[in-house]
Amino acid sequence: MGEIKSTLDLVMEKTKHLSLSSEEKQTQEQAEIKKRINGLLQKYQDQILAGDDLTAEIEKLKKEFSLSDDAPVVSQLLDRLDLEKDNHQLLVLLNTYCSKDLETVESVLNEFKDELSAAASYRMVQLREDLAQKHSMSGSAVVPNLQADDTWQAEAAEIRSKFKAMLQEAKDKISCA
Repeated sequence: MGEIKSTLDLVMEKTKHLSLSSEEKQTQEQAEIKKRINGLLQKYQDQILAGDDLTAEIEKLKKEFSLSDDAPVVSQLLDRLDLEKDNHQLLVLLNTYCSKDLETVESVLNEFKDELSAAASYRMVQLREDLAQKHSMSGSAVVPNLQADDTWQAEAAEIRSKFKAMLQEAKDKISCA
């Protein structure tokens, strides 16, 4: 009677003559670095990892993969910036790992919040006026639902789109390698 082989044994037997090219190895290494950095950054943002611990872990990673600069870290930090979220922690880290002036990025993020807030306030006033005129509803208890307003949704989407492009342009100008 023959030996019963596991699926892994069968796969290993069939592929033992295959090897990765240097380009494929480098691509896999870059993907692994990116994945590990993202994991560390997520732990930092979730407050599982303190700033000093994050720095130590990144230094270990740099030694393990023989990284000469902080470009992969900066790249992942820039990728994590989001108009809709609080980016304070990420900006602090970017200042640590990148000597470039990040004022443009911070400015875009702040301008987005200001413009979205101003547009929301203006739309709320318009909706209150519409409710008062069309339905005779007024007073401090009347709070229009912006999320249900198609006009607001379209305007907010337009503002987001404009600022995403501006943020991407600001991020593209930063290369801290």
